[in-house]
Amino acid sequence: MAEELAQTKKILTIAGSDILSGGGMQADLATFAANGLYGFCALTSIVTVKEDKFFVYPVDEEIFQEELESLTNIDFSAIKIGLLPNKKILEMTKKWLTALSVKSPVPIILDPVIVFKENADYSVSEMRELFISQLFPLATVITPNLKEAEILTGLSVKTEADMKAAAKLLHRFGAKNVIIKGGNRFDQKQAIDFAYDGKDFYQLASPLLKKNNNGAGCTFASSIASQMAEENSFKDSVEKAKDFVYQAIQNSNEFGVFQNKK
Repeated sequence: MAEELAQTKKILTIAGSDILSGGGMQADLATFAANGLYGFCALTSIVTVKEDKFFVYPVDEEIFQEELESLTNIDFSAIKIGLLPNKKILEMTKKWLTALSVKSPVPIILDPVIVFKENADYSVSEMRELFISQLFPLATVITPNLKEAEILTGLSVKTEADMKAAAKLLHRFGAKNVIIKGGNRFDQKQAIDFAYDGKDFYQLASPLLKKNNNGAGCTFASSIASQMAEENSFKDSVEKAKDFVYQAIQNSNEFGVFQNKK
């Protein structure tokens, strides 16, 4: 038993805490566990909810740096990046990942969360530039939703053709593999996403469920990371992750999706 645990692959999420546990690092760690992986977390922020509004409180920068330093000697099989609440934490993450990638290549799955709130620590345009210049070159996969794809590309993404155009542009910006989450934007019967590997497009579709999907985006990205930790291809990883998220939405409760393979 101890030997099996020692051989279990290790995976990291750099993300915020969702107080309601539907998304954030709670969803990531639950996804890792459901996939038989040993999960670690570097916490970037704490998210609270009041009167249906959410508020993001960044972790102290010195503490965040100590978190990263605590993880330096761990051999990760994949890394998922979620909410980065400000410029400084993003830059610290980039510096740590760059040093890590020099030692050994690790799949990095970036969910480019862009927060909208009155007390934001940054401007959307500034974070857009930082994502593209600092993190895209390091990312194996990026997983923007439609709104994030529009912000990152400056394009209007209203159709499936627009999604493909945006994916191509994001690839030209430096992202090796792109998947744009379309959700129910184009079809009220199916949740449609498009994946792009720089050469080919893959359409992913699943029946649309009338259930709580809070945390689906976090779960999707962390599921892709889980699959890539097992050395699966990009195409296989996103297809398996799509199925996993569908099951998680099926099992959702009033707070969000439930990552359970049963």
